[in-house]
Amino acid sequence: MKARPMKYYIFCFALFQLICSTLKAQVDHYWSQQYGAVSSLTGGAMIAGARDNSAAFYNPGGLAYVEFPNLSVDGNIYRLDKIKLSDGGGSGINLNSAQMSIYPQILAGMISYIKVPGLKLSWSILTRNYNNVLMSTRYARDNGTPTIPGSDQYLGELDYVSQLNEQWFGLCVSYKVLKNLGIGITNFGTYRGETSSITNNSRAVSVKDTNATLSLSNYTQTMKYITVGTLFKAGIDWELKHWRFGLTVTTPSISLYGTGSTRREESYYSTGSAENAGQQPYMIRAEDKSAKATFRHPWSFGLGIEFRTEKTRIALSAEYFLRINSYYIMSPDANPMIYPATLKDSSQMKSKIEHYLYYSSASKPLLNAGIGLDQRLGKSFSLLLGARTDFSSYTPTEDSRVMTHGTGQWDLYYISTGLSYHRAKQIITIGFSYGFSLNTPIEPIAIITPGQNPEVRSGVFAQSFGIVLGYTYFFPR
Repeated sequence: MKARPMKYYIFCFALFQLICSTLKAQVDHYWSQQYGAVSSLTGGAMIAGARDNSAAFYNPGGLAYVEFPNLSVDGNIYRLDKIKLSDGGGSGINLNSAQMSIYPQILAGMISYIKVPGLKLSWSILTRNYNNVLMSTRYARDNGTPTIPGSDQYLGELDYVSQLNEQWFGLCVSYKVLKNLGIGITNFGTYRGETSSITNNSRAVSVKDTNATLSLSNYTQTMKYITVGTLFKAGIDWELKHWRFGLTVTTPSISLYGTGSTRREESYYSTGSAENAGQQPYMIRAEDKSAKATFRHPWSFGLGIEFRTEKTRIALSAEYFLRINSYYIMSPDANPMIYPATLKDSSQMKSKIEHYLYYSSASKPLLNAGIGLDQRLGKSFSLLLGARTDFSSYTPTEDSRVMTHGTGQWDLYYISTGLSYHRAKQIITIGFSYGFSLNTPIEPIAIITPGQNPEVRSGVFAQSFGIVLGYTYFFPR
């Protein structure tokens, strides 16, 4: 093989960091999850007019209008999320993820022993964010690669995992100030767990050139953390004949506890004669198993309008989320092990290892909107239709040296339909939702085909298929 100076490997290392720093987490989408089967199937347009347990999330002021104590269970009994990244591993290397999930949307109930007129209390457990992305691919070239002279075979492999589970636990207090005016506030406790990893290995083998028989390179990055916090959501719900109006405000989260671990490693090794001394092996490795972690949720403001007659309900909702400036979810002190030691003295490398294990996040401001129709069909059935946006809040962090993970740089659009069956003491709802993204250019997750232009772009197309089931039981007074 042709000898290369150490600065070549420093450049490759910096390039790999830049490529990997384009990834973000599923929290980039604030409206992926909706709560309550009826709410989910009518575009989440429930900021005005929520009259069931989902009001604790959509508008706490609406809970004051609920007449009978009830228990509701709603969930995605099946959800299939598909992501295709064309050229996600380099030119001609596509990445795919298709994961089936079953999880509850919301479990909620009224606290019935409160006897104060106009005062209502409820509890709720809901899945705020859920994500599961698994991608794996390999690239093989029997004739080697021109970028590694003398190589006969080349093999590149990429494995990527991004998993997220965020649960909220709420206690809502709502009071009917006037006959047609309800106010309320919900205190949510939050639990968030995220795991992400990326592994990129390559091997070049030369059996013809005895001076360089094998070259190995490795890049591994893993991160996981949990955080516990709290936030508040307040709302006003006002009725006026056929119209209902809702206004909500959600506070940023307050971090109560957080811990995580992170590991990062890059290495290169090549066998051969002393003639290739310029192509030295090297390794950079760091790990922290007990780093402090924190996560921030944004301020948001919601507005809803609903028009209803005896058989028809048409609702509109919109929510504006404020910006979150760049911050570190984890900022562990790392003292990387570097071989050879002379590499540590490089001015280029010093700037790269300063934040070697840091994990940053930032979000841009955005506005989501939804529209829903609830049309009564006879005495027992209702037709549900809905549509909503779920725009991405992704924004790159200021410091490209910071470790970031995840997917979610694309905007999503959802449509849904279903039926509700009404009985004296219960409501059963079932329906289907479909979400999709437009083809969006992003940076590839990693380039496993050697010698490619680092400016190659990847195209993403994401889809989500869901079957929603809901059940509500009304207790007698």
